[in-house]
Amino acid sequence: MIRVGIAGASGYTGLELIRLLSSHPHVQITRLYSKSQVGIKISQIYPQLLGRLELTLDPLDESTLSNVDLVFLALPHGQAQNHYDLLMSAGIKIIDLSADFRLVKADDYATYYGEAHSRPELLGTIPLGLPEVYKDSIRTARYVACPGCYATSVMLGLYPLAQAGGLTSPVIADSKSGVSGAGRGLKESSLYCEANESFSAYGTATHRHTPEMETLLGVNVLFSPHLVPMSRGILSTMYVDASIAESELVDIYTRAYADAPFVTVASGLKTASTKYVAGTNCCMISFKSIPSLKKIVVFSALDNLIKGASGQAIQCMNIGFGFEETLGLPLIAPYL
Repeated sequence: MIRVGIAGASGYTGLELIRLLSSHPHVQITRLYSKSQVGIKISQIYPQLLGRLELTLDPLDESTLSNVDLVFLALPHGQAQNHYDLLMSAGIKIIDLSADFRLVKADDYATYYGEAHSRPELLGTIPLGLPEVYKDSIRTARYVACPGCYATSVMLGLYPLAQAGGLTSPVIADSKSGVSGAGRGLKESSLYCEANESFSAYGTATHRHTPEMETLLGVNVLFSPHLVPMSRGILSTMYVDASIAESELVDIYTRAYADAPFVTVASGLKTASTKYVAGTNCCMISFKSIPSLKKIVVFSALDNLIKGASGQAIQCMNIGFGFEETLGLPLIAPYL
């Protein structure tokens, strides 16, 4: 059994980690960490855990690292870098869902997150937790930095084209996300009366996930995220300047993801949909070639809380500990 601690356990991604790991046959959740709710039982925050998990939230420090082999860091940006030395010196494996070590350049971190990185020498040395691309690095890493939810949807959607040389000019990525992507903290834009019956764009060309996409894909990305009034899910639509026949696209994508159990290449589907993947660790990709315009449109759908966060982190854990990659992770969406 792997003894697991979860930092940021009271947030949405923390809860998803608890829910998924509770049914994992090789995991025992032994510690839950919080900065703001120390001393409170997790079942007081989430009553669905009553009688199932009654751990008390602890501070993440040297005194609370006993009986832990792996820590998931589901923390706001700026906090994971402060725990790096503590966790590494304790010999604990870390899977980081925060933004602190996703980027390669310290200048990008300062630009997109509005503050200097305290450990810039580590940037670019920690593998990105995108298993479909970096499985070999994840397998041997002590520390893994998972990409953001938007970035995951766009990168998985375009990576096969990048590998095939099909990305030679800037790409437009237009993504829609459910409100849970903003986290559980109180924000005016997430209030019911603000988000319900509304559909709006934000962070166009300035969103924090942009440099993750550009680093992997090797081209500039004009990224425009949108907020839609649903709880979970992301649909990304990418517009690419290229003339590739649809039959060739099918070959490129099926070869790229032949060994990827959580990526579905839906070549016969007009568009992927969040309904087909919500509640799973899957990413569904479809595409359309438009020869008259010399364009390709790629659709990528995933659950932002699972494949975009907690599920992908568990997938990395499975790889790092030599388990079956799909263990403990849902593959089929509840349709209703």
